[in-house]
Amino acid sequence: MKKKIFIIVGDNLGLSRDQIDYEDLEIIKFPVLVEEKEYRESDQYSANWLISKFEKENVVAKSSTLPQKDIADAVERNYRNYDLIIHVVMSSGLSSASWKVAENVRKQYEDVIPIINVDSRQAVNGVGNVLLGIIDIIKNNDDLSIEEIEKLCQQVVENTYSYYIFPDLDYLYKGGRIGRAQSLMGSLLHIIPIIGMMGDDPEGIVSSLGKGRTFKQVNRQVIELINAKMKEKSVSKIKRAISLSGYGEKNKDVAQELMEKVKALPCDDFVMGKPGLVDAVYCGPGAYGVSILL
Repeated sequence: MKKKIFIIVGDNLGLSRDQIDYEDLEIIKFPVLVEEKEYRESDQYSANWLISKFEKENVVAKSSTLPQKDIADAVERNYRNYDLIIHVVMSSGLSSASWKVAENVRKQYEDVIPIINVDSRQAVNGVGNVLLGIIDIIKNNDDLSIEEIEKLCQQVVENTYSYYIFPDLDYLYKGGRIGRAQSLMGSLLHIIPIIGMMGDDPEGIVSSLGKGRTFKQVNRQVIELINAKMKEKSVSKIKRAISLSGYGEKNKDVAQELMEKVKALPCDDFVMGKPGLVDAVYCGPGAYGVSILL
């Protein structure tokens, strides 16, 4: 008998709700602190709103962990109607607090309903790619045990790879995601860094993948990195690619150039990602990239 499965995910996933073809889902909004005042994603408080404040007011922004109460409330509202809950969590390597909160809720309800916490080893659109991969599993398999579902979720995680061009790594540093030395790499050397989140890296941290003097150079390198990963994994086609762009007007042309190059690769599904408020905290103006699921 097919299990009824409810999914919980934070809104740092690089997708809008209408891009997710799954009804039994709740997206919980991350608190975003701008100059110590709290905001949540809305029509008014969007990625472009924050990017504009970065550019015009030089504000400092951070995000907080999803409140444990918000996650527990989502479980409480829904557990009676489902056999299993899956919580897709941002990489524990970037936020150990997020993983701890998710585990606290799982333990709180362990005698009520089974909860699988999936450490995505990703951020932004990489989380979205893991989420859509898990939804594929649910839709395409009628009768799986919880252990089998957990194993297949892990396979999705380990086959998701994200490649980013962040012109200014200082936003990642101010948001607490990388160290000061790593954040200075681009500005001091006058280079454009390529960073990434590799699903086959158990640490789930931001990795330095390359660099270039021009955006054309880094775009070309990203495609080379994707082709190399496909060869390493003996994969001839990308299952799904999700773009990351739209953080202000800066670099729109080079972001589009990269997306056209990705679309030219063998790929079953290309999704234009949607920038979110919490994503903008770490991306900063002009950031772009792509996440792929092999």
